Amino acid sequence: MNKKLIAVALAALPVAAMADVTIYGDLSVAVQHDSVSNQASQNRVQDTTSKVGFKGTEDLGNGLKTVWQVETRAHADGTGSDGFASRQTFVGLDGGNLGLVRIGYINNFQNDLGAVDQWQYNSNYGYGSKASSGSVASLSGANGLGIFTNTGARLTNAIRYDSATFAGFNFGLVYSAGENAVQNQRADGTTSSSNIWGAGLNYTYGPVAAHYAYQQESNPSNVVGSTGNHSASKHYVEVDYNQDNLFVGLAYASSTGYDWQDGFAGDNGGFDITKKWNGNVVGATGNNSVQAQLKARQAALSASYAFGAIVPKITYAKGWDQSANGSSVNNSGYTQYVLGVDYLLSKRTTAGLSYGRVNFDKNTTLAQGWNSGSDLTVKTLAFTLQHNF
Repeated sequence: MNKKLIAVALAALPVAAMADVTIYGDLSVAVQHDSVSNQASQNRVQDTTSKVGFKGTEDLGNGLKTVWQVETRAHADGTGSDGFASRQTFVGLDGGNLGLVRIGYINNFQNDLGAVDQWQYNSNYGYGSKASSGSVASLSGANGLGIFTNTGARLTNAIRYDSATFAGFNFGLVYSAGENAVQNQRADGTTSSSNIWGAGLNYTYGPVAAHYAYQQESNPSNVVGSTGNHSASKHYVEVDYNQDNLFVGLAYASSTGYDWQDGFAGDNGGFDITKKWNGNVVGATGNNSVQAQLKARQAALSASYAFGAIVPKITYAKGWDQSANGSSVNNSGYTQYVLGVDYLLSKRTTAGLSYGRVNFDKNTTLAQGWNSGSDLTVKTLAFTLQHNF
């Protein structure tokens, strides 16, 4: 056979083998200015959650397909390293009207929602003490709903089922085996399983979409002070209207947990209550400490309208005072607003300008740690450039 023909055939093999593979993602970077109460302000170039992914399908016949995805967080500002397949990664079977089953590292149902969060940003509300004298606080990202949407997560060791859509309805179930098996240790030194399960329900009627997501975790991590079982849960409800260039979204989230860092009532980007409550320690300071049950409630309202390539947007969010062991903790909520406008440079490239302000009441963890128990205000002004591919 002609050597040139052989070379051409071999060169074509990788193309044929990858014919069902889609490469996708987005690169998004902001130039922004952050300021924090009683702290130095800072200018920075900030990656706003860029990602790169690969996905594909294989037709198995008889209406059945293999589906797969590998997605990785990318840091377009040159900082951070999350490793390969650090975002949603799975393999599964799509049976058409029978539904879709996936196994791997998969979104919970809260993480699939959040249309009310219209913003491109990267929030950082890390725990810790006030920055030392002369240093710059690391708090940032007030120009997006990183606090409100924090109940969204990806679950390890997970299997998820999503039904097909019938008459506008579809539902799903997810199970994560031993999500916190290593971390979860009781006060007596014994460990216990910490499985997670969740459910989602969606309905669409014309321009209106309604969503509900629920998740429960048995024995959340780091709950100490008891030999009994605990559970943590979270609910998320959202209703959206999207038609004729107008979008309006209203969402409500509630969560119940035991640890300010268990990802349920706590870990709300600093929204959780202070580690001290009524003079007693709320949190694990040793095996003799009994944690309080924490409850948090939040809501967010967003709207946007497209005037051709120009899209002005607005969001308001509120976290009400939280409770510990059934008693309300005064001044333990937050309020936030975000204003901005996007300009669509093309179908794939968007430039955006946004300003956000969030105020944490004095008995939230952030206010206690960063501002000596006074209200804490974080403000962000950002110009963002995003390209989807």
